[in-house]
Amino acid sequence: MIKSWIEGSDDGGFSLANLPYGVCRNEKTGQYRLCVAIGDYALDLAAYADKGHFQDLGIPSAVWRHNSLNALLAVDRPLRDGLRSRLQSHLSTSSPYRSDVEECLLNRSSLRMSSPVAPGDFVDFFSSYHHAYRAMQIVRPDLGLHPNWLSLPVGYHSRTGTIVGPGEAIIRPHGQYLEGEEAIYAPTRALDFELEVGFVVGRASRNGTPVGVQNFSDYIFGLVLLNDWSARDFQRWEATPLGPLLSKSFATQVGAWVVPLEALANSGLVREQTPPPLDYLKCTQPLWFDVSLEVELTSAIMREKGIPPLVICRSNLSDMHWNGAQQLAHVTSNGSVVRPGDLLGSGTVSGESIDGSGCLLELTSDGKNPIALPDGTERRYLLDGDQIRFTGTANGPSKISFGDLVGVVAPSRRPEQ
Repeated sequence: MIKSWIEGSDDGGFSLANLPYGVCRNEKTGQYRLCVAIGDYALDLAAYADKGHFQDLGIPSAVWRHNSLNALLAVDRPLRDGLRSRLQSHLSTSSPYRSDVEECLLNRSSLRMSSPVAPGDFVDFFSSYHHAYRAMQIVRPDLGLHPNWLSLPVGYHSRTGTIVGPGEAIIRPHGQYLEGEEAIYAPTRALDFELEVGFVVGRASRNGTPVGVQNFSDYIFGLVLLNDWSARDFQRWEATPLGPLLSKSFATQVGAWVVPLEALANSGLVREQTPPPLDYLKCTQPLWFDVSLEVELTSAIMREKGIPPLVICRSNLSDMHWNGAQQLAHVTSNGSVVRPGDLLGSGTVSGESIDGSGCLLELTSDGKNPIALPDGTERRYLLDGDQIRFTGTANGPSKISFGDLVGVVAPSRRPEQ
């Protein structure tokens, strides 16, 4: 592996093998700029471009000051590949550009990060067998797993206007749910997180032309942490006979750093699927990524008293039945298009054991088995002030970090009169 002169980067998750992309915002000026994580720092790509280091790459200069990665994702892949090679070269120990780089380094801990993408479309899937089986046992034990689940990646098309970035307050939503036998409109009493990974599209497909599983790397730019917040009481009431609407559309949260697919080249696994999928969904490539995921829960009282967070879930993306390549192939199989910046959600990432459950619906069996917190309280679902933190690390020859994704539950707001 190429070494970097930036202290601590080689042994951490943000080495030259990673170089994930993000978008930071200057609190004083309100300006956005693209950046790349390296060690404890982020290289300000706009400032570095101003020094003339990217002029010969053919990437438009306006790209570096966008409020999302979408403009960069729309650039032809050979140009993006050239950018990655340039960054690895200039950040390596043999680089003659050290002084220029140092002038453009920002301390990551002090940055205000935004959602790295502004999706035109967002599709969320339901692709973990363990999550699907346990959720159906809890919600509709009379039905069990639907017959179509092992035949296709089940998903739904969701809103993009409420996609937010890391650190954003998650406002408790209003909606309909059953109170006894009567439907009422009120703030949710069953607010939940969903541990997911997002697949970020980096190339537009053609209208009417499906994308094959084998073309996954041509269309997906990278992966990012994703929290598809859910209101389970709304979901139980509204999701018959169609699917979730208000229970999911109020907030989807995206992590700060998009890990390029190239950084995950040595983290892919091959899986056999039973039953074998239809031909257009067959995948023999190592595209089940070995990414370890963890969820921490901290109450407001715990933070006030300095009590360490409680780890409530450990799972792995490779446990998913359907992978991202199959999800992309299925969502375009009818000729529907994807565009740069679009987002595909993996669906809740749950492992076989109960402590690998990627949501409170599973972990508490819909509130029947509450989680005991170290502050002496219990959680069936999330309360105001609770903080959820995701972390992700790809396993392979080099440690590849996704950083973290933090969200804090804020009180509901009164409807406008």
